[in-house]
Amino acid sequence: MVERNVGQMSLADGLVEASRSILDEVEAVVDWTPLRALLGKRGGDGAGNSSYPAEVLLRCLLAGIWHNLSDPALEAAIADRLSFRRFVGLSLHDRTPDHSTLWRFRQELAQDGLVDQIFAEINRQFEAKKLVLKQGTLIDASFVGARGKAPRKERGQAEKAPAKPSADPDARWGRKGHKSVFGYKIHTGVDAAHTLIRRVDLTNASVTDTEPADGLICGDEKAVYGDQAYYTHARHDRLTKARIKDRLMHRPNKHHPELPPRQKRRNQLIARVRAAVERPFAVFKEQYGLRRMRFYNLARNRVQVVLACCAYNLRRAVGAVALQRQEAACT
Repeated sequence: MVERNVGQMSLADGLVEASRSILDEVEAVVDWTPLRALLGKRGGDGAGNSSYPAEVLLRCLLAGIWHNLSDPALEAAIADRLSFRRFVGLSLHDRTPDHSTLWRFRQELAQDGLVDQIFAEINRQFEAKKLVLKQGTLIDASFVGARGKAPRKERGQAEKAPAKPSADPDARWGRKGHKSVFGYKIHTGVDAAHTLIRRVDLTNASVTDTEPADGLICGDEKAVYGDQAYYTHARHDRLTKARIKDRLMHRPNKHHPELPPRQKRRNQLIARVRAAVERPFAVFKEQYGLRRMRFYNLARNRVQVVLACCAYNLRRAVGAVALQRQEAACT
């Protein structure tokens, strides 16, 4: 299978104008050349059906996340919208990738941690642009419901009869306070400056917030902020040894059922800073359709979540670069 040659602009492409959109602004904040090298060629030399370049398909998936589109809806949007075709690199006469091609490419990203390498390369570029300041990392987690329904018993079944299993074998029940969710939990480590996501993990909902927390700490930040679920004596000692300021909120225990006023005040000050960690989760759920997972297992959902983090960081970087320009102009 050879790689399809796309993006050859014709006279018709030159005559058609499309209004600028966020897709065009993203081009200014990321260098696609390293990503292209990282993705490699999807097709080899020789006869066979041609395949779309990996960069084109990655751009398609990112556009689909920004506009909260399913694969069939994304296929239709690319075929119909000039701004989409320009961003993904298709000319007017190029064929549009169909939804099955997009589905297969998403599976390719799960192999050998390729989607994590893409996420790391995008963040490497943002660090080089001084968009990641490393003054502090905000850690938090958020529930996301499974696509499949929770296991349930049919009416009339005996009390000890097994429940009908869910279509999603990896989802589990999780509880925080009075909230119970059947599904997954997204864990993020966010740079405090522009709320760019530096670390991400996806687990089933039964995993407590504190279990993957050490993996969300990069080690090069000056402080780590988190709510009461993250504080442990062992984590405090590890942060102190690494010369990272512990800004994890304290919680009462059976020996000290009420925090002293000084600790309460400390928690309030930390809460003001760590509140910004909620921004990525709000974008995921309000704009990217991640109130509920799109797929039926952990591996596929994880690819979608990491791609959502890439999409979020690219959008945030657009605003951060614009702010840098404004500050430079004022000095």
